[in-house]
Amino acid sequence: MKMNFMKLFGMAMACVAALGFTSCNHKELCFHHDNSETLRLVFDWRDAPDAAPVGMVAFFYPEDPEMESYRFDFDNRFGGEISLAPGRYRVIAYNNDTSGVLFRGMDSHGEHTAFTREGGLFEPVGQYGKITRAPRARDTENESISICPDEMWGCSEVEVNVPVEGNVIYLYPHELTCVYTYEIRNVKNLDVVTQMSASLSGMSPELRFCDEELGHTPVTLPFEANAADDKTITGRFITFGHHEDLPNPHKMMLYVWTAQGKQYAFGADDEKFNLTDQVHAAPNRRRVHLIIDGLEIPRGEEGNEFDPSADDWQDVNVDVPM
Repeated sequence: MKMNFMKLFGMAMACVAALGFTSCNHKELCFHHDNSETLRLVFDWRDAPDAAPVGMVAFFYPEDPEMESYRFDFDNRFGGEISLAPGRYRVIAYNNDTSGVLFRGMDSHGEHTAFTREGGLFEPVGQYGKITRAPRARDTENESISICPDEMWGCSEVEVNVPVEGNVIYLYPHELTCVYTYEIRNVKNLDVVTQMSASLSGMSPELRFCDEELGHTPVTLPFEANAADDKTITGRFITFGHHEDLPNPHKMMLYVWTAQGKQYAFGADDEKFNLTDQVHAAPNRRRVHLIIDGLEIPRGEEGNEFDPSADDWQDVNVDVPM
């Protein structure tokens, strides 16, 4: 009896150790039972053939309240061997290689939710935690600022019965997040710019996995802005999307630092930075491309010292004749 106790104690400690390292190493987790079935879990990527996550995680929630839930982590996107007690389960799966995404309600199939933390307006350019009075777009000033999520793929299966025919469970991940790209064309005086950052309002801060319902509280997402050439600013960012039942506008802001020590904000009251119609009319909500045409960046005065922590933003609304 002593040997059996020590063996069981050792197995329990091994499981605890595995749990402690899962978030870093993505090691596979499973809780074995005497009556468990050895199965193979396969991720079939027919619905997202271009996806290439580093690893995946699958949660099995039993419908029997007396049974425990299972979590399996994989260091690949194809799956592997798992052990499950017989029963009926609901399943949630997604890629486990994210860094900016947080999770809550993980012990419940119906509450398991991905979200991102609150962030700073200028985190994309390395300014963390700075208090700033930078202008915000009209009617969006009270929105919280949340960082953009990582790309995510996954699925939610309503029912999986164990034992299963052939001892193989197939899951079919698809895109869970959206890719937004944008371009600001016909920009004048882009050569004076040393740094840029941008944001878009009215976006969702979270995604519930079981039904892919988006959060109802709109947030502003900050993201990078880059010069593609001497007349074009472009960028790309990831978002959970926008809740289609909410009337909140999607307004872009562009923040510019110049070599002359000036800081300019574009879009606070400029209607061409109101991209609501473009967001709502996008033919593919997973791939949204936004266009702003015409912008002039003032050259400003030469020789002024540049202070990146200053709050002396100048709100600029300049229409360029085309």
